[in-house]
Amino acid sequence: MAYFITGGHWTEEQEIKYINMLGNLQISALDGNADKIGLVDATPDDGTRIISSAYWVGRPIKSDGIPTKLERKPWDLKRIPLLDVETYLSGTLLVPQSFKDLMEELEPDVHQFWPMDIYVKGECVARKYWFIACNRLRTLHPTACWPPLNERGFWDPTPDMNERQNDRRVFSTEAIGSHHAWVDKAENLCLFSDVFAERLMGLGLTGLCFRKADEA
Repeated sequence: MAYFITGGHWTEEQEIKYINMLGNLQISALDGNADKIGLVDATPDDGTRIISSAYWVGRPIKSDGIPTKLERKPWDLKRIPLLDVETYLSGTLLVPQSFKDLMEELEPDVHQFWPMDIYVKGECVARKYWFIACNRLRTLHPTACWPPLNERGFWDPTPDMNERQNDRRVFSTEAIGSHHAWVDKAENLCLFSDVFAERLMGLGLTGLCFRKADEA
């Protein structure tokens, strides 16, 4: 199975414990300029529209404007711990060294990991990496989805929400091949292989949420 993997998730017990504080947590850049971050290659393809500032579409980004220092505020680590995997711009991931090492083992020299030091109350408390998936693939299954893909190869759910019980968005094992992280060009969603996801689960990192995607 392919997996969607997201970060920044607290356990149910932590949400209860920190209920009055989590809403104020934020991570912001201390340097760099997000307005300058953009793709190395913004050439259109047969997928979703690509703009130069879209750093989440499965292509490498330029170094211009990328921050090297981030601040987690307002609470110190004694009040609220730092999660191993956090979310960053547009739902992308801030990941620890162990995530990077695993991905580099399975799919070396493909993806980008931009190092960013995390500061809390003026003190550098961790080094994380901004993960940019650099495979852009068409992986929706051409015949197994319901409703069927449209003439452009895009999938849309049944318009009436009350009739969606039979909807299926299915990804193609053949199209995924040996890739371990990719952005589907018709969905603009980042997915991960079952091999990577299951090994990542074994690392016991905090902040992660795994959701299986149908695959055929």
